[in-house]
Amino acid sequence: MKLMFFPVTMIEEIPHMILHYDFTRKKDRYFLSPYEVTMLTANSVRTVCEIIRSSNFLCGLLDIDRPQILLELSQEITATENEATKNSSPSLENSSPVNEKDSCSPSKVLPLTPLSPIHDRLLSMIEQRLDFKHRCMFYSTGPTSDLSICALNVDYNSSVSCNSVGYPSPFLYEQKTNGNNNNDSKDNRQNIPTKYPHRMKHQRRDYIDEWICIRDIYGEFVSCNNVLKVKAVSDVLVKIDSWLKQRCQPFSLSTMNNLNNNENIKLSKAKARQLIWDLMEMKNEVRFPRPAHGRIPHFRYSEVAADNFVRLECFKKARVIKVNPSLAQEPLRHLTLLYNKVLLTPTPSLSSALFYKLDPKFLQRRELEWASSKSGAAELGTVIQLQALKQIHVDIVVVASVVVNPITGARIGKGKGYGDLEYAIMNEMGAVSSKTTVITTVHESQLINDFAVMEEHDLPVDIIITPKRYIYTKRLFPRPTKVLWDKLDPDMLLSIPVLQELKRLEEQDIAKH
Repeated sequence: MKLMFFPVTMIEEIPHMILHYDFTRKKDRYFLSPYEVTMLTANSVRTVCEIIRSSNFLCGLLDIDRPQILLELSQEITATENEATKNSSPSLENSSPVNEKDSCSPSKVLPLTPLSPIHDRLLSMIEQRLDFKHRCMFYSTGPTSDLSICALNVDYNSSVSCNSVGYPSPFLYEQKTNGNNNNDSKDNRQNIPTKYPHRMKHQRRDYIDEWICIRDIYGEFVSCNNVLKVKAVSDVLVKIDSWLKQRCQPFSLSTMNNLNNNENIKLSKAKARQLIWDLMEMKNEVRFPRPAHGRIPHFRYSEVAADNFVRLECFKKARVIKVNPSLAQEPLRHLTLLYNKVLLTPTPSLSSALFYKLDPKFLQRRELEWASSKSGAAELGTVIQLQALKQIHVDIVVVASVVVNPITGARIGKGKGYGDLEYAIMNEMGAVSSKTTVITTVHESQLINDFAVMEEHDLPVDIIITPKRYIYTKRLFPRPTKVLWDKLDPDMLLSIPVLQELKRLEEQDIAKH
């Protein structure tokens, strides 16, 4: 008898469940899979507890501090055995000691034998903490089937945070010695976060778990294991969807920012970027340049996403379109010019000017492909300075993303903030308005349904375009309205003349607000 286990919850009035990528098995690395195990002889509830015990992600999801519990249980049982006679109580020699490194390693099953007292007590404690009677539903897949499905309704917890359990912090640190003391001791050193936390390295992961919308699973919008496509299983997923809608209060992601301070927001963003970069590298879904870390991913089938973009009604009506200069959006820039739209693309790091303007009326057809590249835009484009933006209205803004939420429209880039800054500048100069549509093109793997860590300067999106589909978001977060000078990096202000000019205009009260 087999058991399939689904942790489920409601996110923004939409039923979700946890699925995972298993990178320990090559054939499962590209498909989301459920937790599926052979049923233990004890009972189905104990089997679910065993699944939870063996996963760092699930322990984090359910707020079970497994290393601390194991340590306490080990000390308790050891003390009991020391008081008892050697012959009257079973020895713990057969069970492996609690090792902090092992218990914190990602998704690693602790080396505990089924007969271990610690193991048995841990499963009992997990069972006591979880209200199986009121939160759990078991489903049969048929009278002749050997598969049982368990849905456990859990309180929402961030998948990004739970996936980071057992991995080092994505921030890079530099050691700095206090100047007051000449002794180079450990107490005299401080860990200072580096200036650019987006510079990260690839971390090898065995598993990655994500909250997935149930309707996307049986609607086949996500790449899942074939077992989830079986009709009997799909029918159960529909029942779980209805069950959750009847009994659960939805969790609103827009409240998450109120629960985090500025440091936690920065760390959450860094963890989300690290997770997506690692996932896309391990699934081999990015092209040159690699690794994807520290970059906007040049994802596979980006030209298909560009083809989907030109089918939008808002694209057909648009006259001026601003597109970011990343490689993933190069096919989109080419099609924008082919369809006789005026293209605005930012200059590199905004160092020399704000945008290059490319008008197909003044370009030969054979030049359009070259003009869509970074070098071609610099060669064939017209430089647009700050004051010229007052004469332009941008109908569509295409912004680059590393992580994007298909429900709320929350997104983040690679961490430098140029896309957010460009929109804020355009808004101050009157080049964009509430009628401007903000769009991003990404791979399906860049979607995180529960990511909602947004700051005041971050730009959300209205429409997400993937190689598979269009997604119209709720856009629960406001767009930036102006440049926030107090949050701007001082070095960025010194290196970007456009910002210096805008600040001067604001001081003279000339710029439009």
